[in-house]
Amino acid sequence: MQQPINFEHGDMTGAISVTLANDQTLDDFCQQHILDYNRDRFEAFAIRLFLGKETVITVYAVDKTREEDSDLKTDKIAVKKFKINTIPINDLFSYCSAFNCTLTTGTYDLDEMEVMNR
Repeated sequence: MQQPINFEHGDMTGAISVTLANDQTLDDFCQQHILDYNRDRFEAFAIRLFLGKETVITVYAVDKTREEDSDLKTDKIAVKKFKINTIPINDLFSYCSAFNCTLTTGTYDLDEMEVMNR
């Protein structure tokens, strides 16, 4: 399932895709870098990378125990947010075998473009 995620907080926005290296999963990354991460309780499904004055990696994981024990009738998913600011950016990219990023000013719709010089 693909869901578009749009961030409109900068001069350019876009989309990124990543292929993890060495058959690793996001849960593997979390297990290695988050002290209280428990695969039986959590399932990581999203990661946000902020590069600025500091590097902050935020991982969002479904809290399976809260989902099972919750009697709330809502369409929201119970998640736990883990922030990691101890990994240098070069180390983070060592987890990737491929990284693809397209950014746009937003002036034109990327879905509407046709590349003429193939």
